[in-house]
Amino acid sequence: MKSIKFLIKKKVLALILVLMIFWILLSPALTIQSFLTGLVVVIGVAFLNKGILEEDSFNLSLKQIRNFCFFLFHLIKEVVKANIDVAKIVLSPSMPVEPAFIKMPIKFKNKTNKVIYANAVTLTPGTLTVDMTDKEYIIHVLTTSAGEDLKDGILEQTVLKLEEEND
Repeated sequence: MKSIKFLIKKKVLALILVLMIFWILLSPALTIQSFLTGLVVVIGVAFLNKGILEEDSFNLSLKQIRNFCFFLFHLIKEVVKANIDVAKIVLSPSMPVEPAFIKMPIKFKNKTNKVIYANAVTLTPGTLTVDMTDKEYIIHVLTTSAGEDLKDGILEQTVLKLEEEND
């Protein structure tokens, strides 16, 4: 009975709706079997995330959604730029590789945003988050210029925007 009440909550219904739309968009052919499989998977995901959804602090505003979309846009842009840079390095006869470890201070308050940034760095070709402490990241970079780009990078700024309070 508790699980049925959980499924009726607004946050859960919104999550189920968003995930179901995503499932339909990714499905090559929408059949009854595909739709029902998606529905089962989506309800399972919602149920497994009920602890997060039941927290009072889990409230998404339009501003937060906008900031997250802004972050995704910049992440994709940075990944494409880094792919081109790494391709140039690999295809260059001199292989101008200058691998290094850099330390970057953590500016985020929220644990989730710390992990989002670390994963964004790792997703970007030529960079890898090796370690994360309470105060700093240790990041391996393929070139020193990649390290400089990270230090004054747009990704950090867009993740910082995710921490902005609702107005």
